Amino acid sequence: MTRLERIVVAALDADGAPARGEHLLVAVSGGPDSTALLAALAGVAPARGLALTAATVDHGLRGAEGAADAARAASLAASLGVACVVRTVAVAGDDGAEGNARRARHAALAAIADDVGASRIVFGHTADDQAETVLLRLARGAGRRGLGGMRAVRGRLFRPLLGATRADVRRFLAVRGLPFAVDRTNADLRHRRNRVRRLVLPFLAAELNPRIDRTLVELAARLRDEDAVLAGLAKAAARRLVDGDTLAVGVAGEPRAIGRRVVRVWLARHGRVTAGHVEAVLALACGPAGGAIAVPGAARVVREGDRLVHRPGRGPVATRFALPIAPGETVLGPGGAWRLTLLPPRPGRPDERPAAGGALFDADRLASPLVVRSPAAGDRIRLPGVGTRKLQDLLVDRKVPREARARVPVLVGGGEVLWVAGLARGTGAALGPETTRIVEGRLEPGV
Repeated sequence: MTRLERIVVAALDADGAPARGEHLLVAVSGGPDSTALLAALAGVAPARGLALTAATVDHGLRGAEGAADAARAASLAASLGVACVVRTVAVAGDDGAEGNARRARHAALAAIADDVGASRIVFGHTADDQAETVLLRLARGAGRRGLGGMRAVRGRLFRPLLGATRADVRRFLAVRGLPFAVDRTNADLRHRRNRVRRLVLPFLAAELNPRIDRTLVELAARLRDEDAVLAGLAKAAARRLVDGDTLAVGVAGEPRAIGRRVVRVWLARHGRVTAGHVEAVLALACGPAGGAIAVPGAARVVREGDRLVHRPGRGPVATRFALPIAPGETVLGPGGAWRLTLLPPRPGRPDERPAAGGALFDADRLASPLVVRSPAAGDRIRLPGVGTRKLQDLLVDRKVPREARARVPVLVGGGEVLWVAGLARGTGAALGPETTRIVEGRLEPGV
């Protein structure tokens, strides 16, 4: 068994690798790496109960040369007794052709995998590709996770050649006498990866470290191991700190490496996140109460007391309302957020107590008109044993988030604030010794 085959076998024995009975779709371009990949897998798959299908995607960017490579890949598959699917995709030939082609290729392979019932898509990326990837990500300012490079297993993607070098590939092909295509676009220095491969890495090897490729690969392996440990610690911290769309400001007290990960995962549920967004959220958690920052997805994170809240939109949307009501009627809050009911008048005693969250009114002292509305500037409420207070101060004391205050239902009768539903009952229309009929108010979640 050649070194390359031993590497493939080791990859198949590793955690997360395809299990017996799985169907693998092998991406084959006709180049050396994918040719060696398919041949090596064809040799070991039967003993492991693995089914193989080859797939080659022609991007149409190289005309007849690309079509010839696709045909060569199909011929290789046939010689190995492996079924092959050839698919052509259209890719715009602009300055972003390289990235467009990669996205189109991955989309086509995913569709083919679905069509043939393959559970994994297998790529022939090698250790040399890994070194290039790490260097490119370092230049872009990636963190520990990004510098961990490509994973051998990521979702349905499987890369069993990451432990092999291009030299291993060429030796395997020479031993087996397998022909392969050479893609001339790999020499095109307009592409960043080609510049790294042909200019940057050779320069670093000549001037700084002749083992630079291996050094970068080993660095990526160490960082992946450390990343897994930090991810586990961050997951445990998130269970304490995250509650739906809110995050405790205590995240700022976590070790910075853990706090960053908790914030990143929390934000990533709503869109792509940058390091700048993560740091801004941590700064908001460290700072004084209040404040907001813009985050991806046309959204913002708002600090409300000891929680950070993820809210849609770049700014709060006022939700003002004024809903006439009378005993025996129910009104719904904006968006159905709550339901407020005044039950029909009934006989009652002056010493009755309301249900939790409700309020009782003397039916004969309720002044008309009755309206359920949002708080207004200048509102005041008379509280038993306290006197008159600004409604704004009451909402602050009860820790009602600033953005939620406009949605608080206020029952007003004859121009007087009678009840800040769910928060405070004023003295208006209070039960007294002469009370014989009662109107009960109830505030319930919407439906």
